[in-house]
Amino acid sequence: MDVKLESKSLANLDGIDAFKIAIEQSLKDLPTIAREMNWSESHTKRIFSTEKYFPSVVDLPKFCHVVGNTLVLQWLQAKAMVYGLPEKNRDIDCENLVFKIAKLFGEVGDVGRKGQEAIADGKLEPEELRGIIKEVKEVLTEGMELVGDLRILERDLVAKGKEASCTN
Repeated sequence: MDVKLESKSLANLDGIDAFKIAIEQSLKDLPTIAREMNWSESHTKRIFSTEKYFPSVVDLPKFCHVVGNTLVLQWLQAKAMVYGLPEKNRDIDCENLVFKIAKLFGEVGDVGRKGQEAIADGKLEPEELRGIIKEVKEVLTEGMELVGDLRILERDLVAKGKEASCTN
């Protein structure tokens, strides 16, 4: 199933995250995908390492076919749309993190509520399904933003060689 995510959320992801999420959506494991892509073990490790090494442009359509989604292409498009624009300052601290996690769980709760409302009368109608889909997309968007924020925090902490303090 190919899920379209908001460009803003995708643009905040690292490439490695876009590839990993595409794989997670595929329900295939990495060795299976690597085999179907005809990638060697060393090539696969390099793609999924922290260095900036990605499959060739020629491999991208096949990758999308193998994983059954176009998330990586959506990520590339989102990155292209914001290229050169100044990044807004995204300070991520413990308080912001707790707030974002709470917001994500609130969105998950909305999916549950919509689902319960939809099946309350014992049948599902197209507009009810569209409402549930809308709520699921909001969960995915919040989740993508959270992954992006966590990656920013991770990079900052690694660069500084320290851990985040969450005490007052």
